Amino acid sequence: MKAPLVSKNRAANEFREQAHKLRSELMDPTASFTAEEVEKRTADIRALEMRAQSAAEFTADAEVARQGGDEGLVRMDVSGADRTEFAGMKDASEKVRSVLVKAFPSIGSYVRAVAKGPANAKEAEALRTVDMMTRTITGSTNGGEFLLPLSQVPEIFSVSNAQPGLFQYARRYNVPGRSLRIPYLLQDEGTSTLNRPMAGKIANVTIVGEGATKPERDPNFGQRLLTMYKYAAVTEFGDELLGDDFTGELPAEVTAAVGGQVINKINEDITIDGTGSSQPLGAFNTNNSALLKVVRQTANEFKARDAFQMYERHTHGPNSVWMISRRVLAQLFAMQTTNNTMVTWIPNLRDKPQMTLLGLPVIVTDLLPTLGTEGDVALVNGDFYAMGLRQALTVESSIHYKFVNDITTYRFVARAGGIPLPTSTYAYAIDSSGNKVDEHSPFVVLDNTASA
Repeated sequence: MKAPLVSKNRAANEFREQAHKLRSELMDPTASFTAEEVEKRTADIRALEMRAQSAAEFTADAEVARQGGDEGLVRMDVSGADRTEFAGMKDASEKVRSVLVKAFPSIGSYVRAVAKGPANAKEAEALRTVDMMTRTITGSTNGGEFLLPLSQVPEIFSVSNAQPGLFQYARRYNVPGRSLRIPYLLQDEGTSTLNRPMAGKIANVTIVGEGATKPERDPNFGQRLLTMYKYAAVTEFGDELLGDDFTGELPAEVTAAVGGQVINKINEDITIDGTGSSQPLGAFNTNNSALLKVVRQTANEFKARDAFQMYERHTHGPNSVWMISRRVLAQLFAMQTTNNTMVTWIPNLRDKPQMTLLGLPVIVTDLLPTLGTEGDVALVNGDFYAMGLRQALTVESSIHYKFVNDITTYRFVARAGGIPLPTSTYAYAIDSSGNKVDEHSPFVVLDNTASA
């Protein structure tokens, strides 16, 4: 993935990007480090951030200079009535120093008040006054005030928007072109004489006499076409916003946020939303011909019998997991069997719940619909779903697209696709009428209608 480093100080952003990558490695729960390796990476992160600050010159004086100099700066108090004129920032610095000296007898007492809070009203008033004097800057022709961000935390607050789904559990293929043909052995048909659909297409096994002719049958293969689709997004930032970013984290955070949503969109399509028409076919989409729907016992509820019936109709494997909507959690925690006996996988209400049901992991995802809707609970074996990636998420930036508007444009592109491998449900046998006996599927969902 190409990481954009667009700012009015490219060197500073390069240092911050290196620090961001090291921090991401340390936060990766799948990676393991020794204590010495953690200390070294932590020291490297600190050194890179210090170099970035030096390169960017992110200081109060530098920012004032970028905003037109310090002539005519005015500080106005909260009421707006009292004004204190400063000839320049040097004068302002002396004023700040005098306020601190009167309130704090030593540097230690000032640091303690900042870190732990003021010890008395005098210290509190001094901190409030200094905050106003160092942050509120004006000088506009109309007398308005502007908050000058003289300090920022070193990272931008953000919430991860990544969602679990088939993207994390599907069988993964690297696709060099626009499509990939996946051969598979036909196992979903039977005849009146070969009524073992999971074997009838492979061989005609029967008892024969000595020297008798053996029944012949050639294995039949089909092909599933895995098509890659182009996912893209564009976002724009004013150069002023990029220039005013003291943290240097803005490009990386935007990449993570928008890039995460690109992945989420792919995940939505291959999990449930994709119809298969000019887009991937979702594993839990009603157009999936291999999908099995279990009628729920009671409308708008998820009960133990629903779980048992879904389990018995599932094609199990080591990659099988439950996926549930967030609004199903309360139903899951309060699930009861006969005689109102609570399911015992919740030992108490003090510890973290053991998120397994009938021995399979439970994945909570916002990709599934809310409680009472078809697909709010799903049981899936990811080995039976093919997901392809032709191009990993690529992020590129350009200052030329809207150069006259002082806007930098970011472009996000990924190519991906997905398709269920089976074209129908499985069954080992068929009856005399040609109906499947005890059919099962890797894709089982709870229906939205209740049994009568």
